[in-house]
Amino acid sequence: MGSAEVEQTKAHSRVDCTKPPARTWQRKFEDEGKKIAMFSMTMKDIMTIMPLIVKMLRLHVKATAKGQASVYDPFKKWMDNCYRGVPLGGLGSASIGRSYRGYFQHFQIFPRIYEQKPVLANQFSAFVSRPGGKRYATVLSAPNADVLKGIDKDGIGSWDWNLKNKNCTYHGLFPRSWTIYEGEPDPEIKITCRQISPFIPHNYKESSFPVVVFTFTVENSASTPADVTLLFTWANSVGGISELTGNHTNSRMNDGVNGVLLRHRTADGHPPVTFGIASQETGDVRVTSCPSFAMGPPSSGGGEQLTAKEMWAEVKNRGSFSDAAGAVPRGSSRPGSSIGAAVAATTTVPAGGTREVSFALSWSCPEVKFPAGRTYHRRYTKFLGLDRDAAAEQLVHDALLEHMKWESLIDEWQRPILEDKTLPDWYPVALFNELYYLNAGGTIWPGDLW
Repeated sequence: MGSAEVEQTKAHSRVDCTKPPARTWQRKFEDEGKKIAMFSMTMKDIMTIMPLIVKMLRLHVKATAKGQASVYDPFKKWMDNCYRGVPLGGLGSASIGRSYRGYFQHFQIFPRIYEQKPVLANQFSAFVSRPGGKRYATVLSAPNADVLKGIDKDGIGSWDWNLKNKNCTYHGLFPRSWTIYEGEPDPEIKITCRQISPFIPHNYKESSFPVVVFTFTVENSASTPADVTLLFTWANSVGGISELTGNHTNSRMNDGVNGVLLRHRTADGHPPVTFGIASQETGDVRVTSCPSFAMGPPSSGGGEQLTAKEMWAEVKNRGSFSDAAGAVPRGSSRPGSSIGAAVAATTTVPAGGTREVSFALSWSCPEVKFPAGRTYHRRYTKFLGLDRDAAAEQLVHDALLEHMKWESLIDEWQRPILEDKTLPDWYPVALFNELYYLNAGGTIWPGDLW
């Protein structure tokens, strides 16, 4: 991305990146949330809803007999999702959820399919080194012990999962959120991650885009400079079984953006998906990438590539990826294996200074297929075409360039309501955050019809 484009993004910066509005939905990472409570029903209650139960069971049996997914599966065990935060992406373009504890979950890429389990390789991480040899590293999320149980110690289990929950606070105000890491991983570093999705009033183009930007503001309160690397890792996965079905490929982006494309061949007849991850290189920020790493031991990767453990060690020891780590692997992943990609942004934060680093994530799945056979194309294809790879790359490029403009428009929309003192504090927060359902409720915006 050229200097002229970078200056254009700065011209739209009218919002203080480091400070969330006074009225937001707030949670500390150590907050366990409100657990879903069990409830009991009287015989009168059961008899009242019995016709509905019978109807739902009949629909479930009918759909199952046809090999289709039912609208609601009464036998499915759902995860306790009390940790959900603001979801990612625009309207009707499929959505990805993100926990207020920093990890990604609840993939809703295909109609009726909700993959709730977190994909733990999808993370942001921070590495800090100072003069004199002091070094710090941590994954910037805090899954609970049950989620981390059983992860491969030779894979992502080897990463530094040592974030201190008490130092981290989440602020949600759809379509944005702020995650503040006070003194993490370095006691004299403050990191604020701002998440921005293009959900923009009176905008029927960018609001349909499957893309999100994460802008990190790094503040150094120490008397010495700090070399900081922020790492964005992403698995070639949409959640569920297709992560391990093989034949997935990763490659570097070709033009204008420093990032990686992850091409995913889905299972069960679902259309393919291409993810894009990228970072914005500036005069203060250097970006390197690792196009592919294997989640497990070397034999499971399907080629000559780094393992997740080796990839982590590379960044931890060097602060960036070497040319060897950035070599593009040959061939696709093998069945039974899982692969990911990583983008690292490195900057030096002077004593008492501040630096900004931005990342973008896109997911391009142009087709929406329904069990009855009807296929639609999502609205964003009217502007970006049907080529998955080209759209994924264009989305992250445009998002890194335009996100400050998007945010100024969102701020202009929300500010009058947030500053209205006649409204109780809870009202503006609920008003904006309940819009999440237009993104994460399974909405589809077909470009064929409008």
